[in-house]
Amino acid sequence: MLFFFRNKITIFAYQIYSLKNVDKVTMYADDLILKNSAADTTYDMKSFSWDNENSSRTWKYYNGFMMKSFLKRGLYPDVVEHFYNDNLSDDGLPNNFRNKKNIYTTNSLDDISTSRTLFLMLNSSNSKKYLKNIKFVYNQILKQDRLPNCGNNFLHKKNNLYWREYVFGLDGLYSALPFLLEYEKYINKSNSPKVYNSVFNSFRWVFENLKNSEGLYNHGVKKDGKTVNNVVWLRAVGWYAMAQKDIIDLFPYGKKKELLKLDLKEFLDAVLKYQDKNTGLWKNVIYPAGDYECNFYETSGSAMISYVLMDSYIRGYVKDKKYAYAGLKAFNGIVKNKLKRNLAGNYVLTGSYRSSSVHDNVEDYCICGNYVIDEAKGVAPLIMASAVVEKTFERLYK
Repeated sequence: MLFFFRNKITIFAYQIYSLKNVDKVTMYADDLILKNSAADTTYDMKSFSWDNENSSRTWKYYNGFMMKSFLKRGLYPDVVEHFYNDNLSDDGLPNNFRNKKNIYTTNSLDDISTSRTLFLMLNSSNSKKYLKNIKFVYNQILKQDRLPNCGNNFLHKKNNLYWREYVFGLDGLYSALPFLLEYEKYINKSNSPKVYNSVFNSFRWVFENLKNSEGLYNHGVKKDGKTVNNVVWLRAVGWYAMAQKDIIDLFPYGKKKELLKLDLKEFLDAVLKYQDKNTGLWKNVIYPAGDYECNFYETSGSAMISYVLMDSYIRGYVKDKKYAYAGLKAFNGIVKNKLKRNLAGNYVLTGSYRSSSVHDNVEDYCICGNYVIDEAKGVAPLIMASAVVEKTFERLYK
């Protein structure tokens, strides 16, 4: 009996600690918004502080990812509206009148992602404009090149030097396939077997062909659908996990949904073997294991997996409490080890890898100078993870 009460006290203390870290993430997000609001008068010219690629405040997938994280956490709806209203013309197209960089590129999966956030905004006052954009992007997707040898998945980017050899990567799964299901559910208001079967088959191809002997997933594959790069990059499997959770969310009940849940559980079991016991994080390159220079514990992919672990437990896709605690451990580990105060007293998020295409060589994923601060692809999933911490404890107590 004494052990039972001690255990309850320990769990309660851990909950208080975790919720304090949620507050820290909120303070950090507030710092970011304040830092960026000063530039509103030059909205179309100056990049967001979370944009390490300096692409101005344009239709980049990571800007859309940030906006989605704000809505998921219930933060800054006015900032989100401002971003989309500034970036979309009345006909629903990316507005390049003031900024020539602000375009939608067909045959680039990244450009789909920013429109996914609009499905959360269809009840707003600007819903007509947002709906036009969603329909525009959907029609562009129908024209995109597919890869018959790669499960009929979409080509990642056409005429792009960095994606010429390995034409498919896990990264794009989060953009295209969930969008098609969201369109089917929220716009067509239908459960067409043709759409769902197509998405299921394309996603399941990844499970059957890119999974390695450890149950993890290689970053990319060549056009033949057989030649994989044999490197497991953390953020790539983070995108994979987030895509799979979103697809399960959208899938109608049935055997295929249950199979996708089993696939997700198998992946989470595999990736948990590589979680650091002290920090709760994962290294930038998970596999093959080795003492690679600058293969640090990485923020963005760790935050993605943290979010998926917790939200999958909340939704009942995985039952064991170990998944919830592993997600909480990763979230708290990021806040403790990566969310730092600078000399001005403001929070900054360190340790996110800027970007990478698919490589054969592990060292190409371990470039020392590629770890940056306040990187959107790390900030957004950390905010999303913070949004499910309280619900995770609520389910743990049931």
